[in-house]
Amino acid sequence: MNLRLLSISAILLLLIPYSIFASTKDYAIEVILFVNKDGLQQTAEQFSINHIIPVPTNGIQLDSVDNESAWQAIPEEDYILNNVAEKLTRSGRYRILEHIAWRQPVVERDDAVAITINAGRDFTSLFPERAYKQIEFSDTSTQIDNETSHLVRELAGTITVVITRYIHVYSDLVYRLPRANPLYTEDVLNRDQVLVDYAVNSHRRMRSRELHYIDHPLVGILVEATPIEEED
Repeated sequence: MNLRLLSISAILLLLIPYSIFASTKDYAIEVILFVNKDGLQQTAEQFSINHIIPVPTNGIQLDSVDNESAWQAIPEEDYILNNVAEKLTRSGRYRILEHIAWRQPVVERDDAVAITINAGRDFTSLFPERAYKQIEFSDTSTQIDNETSHLVRELAGTITVVITRYIHVYSDLVYRLPRANPLYTEDVLNRDQVLVDYAVNSHRRMRSRELHYIDHPLVGILVEATPIEEED
């Protein structure tokens, strides 16, 4: 190998770590979660009303992470989908449950961090028994953990974004909706409504700088991922 080829090879070897570092960007993830105000009237899909769906607890609250974390909340004034949110609201047909944005690194599935969602109406006072964790022992038997309580929000769960060659968005959410109690006369709580859980689980593969709509009969999800260009 002559000296010219040797020099070029040496330069390429020196540039490899820099190229990997330079291609690794943080991303801004922005998400809008919304519902149709007509709710179940807009879908013909049948849902069970007798099952309590466990809410995942492995996420982080964006407003509680420290400054050292790679996941950081983005201020509302820096959102890029505010005009989309305004259009949804002005239509009169939709109600926004949550509009959030955060910064995160490029990350594989095993290292991804789930973002906690607690949004929409608070049903804690209407259904206080649901504020306690339900421990299921069988299909027909449950026990309440009286030591663990939480707010009973309309939408709860997590959203996880994995960034590799493509961007993967995973939702693991529970949407809750009061419905007429079919066992009203027999219900020990003598309540004419029950709080019904609906799973909102999805996976969408997407590209950056594109607004994607993840459809669901009850909850719509709009998400856009934008690479953050850093100044020197």
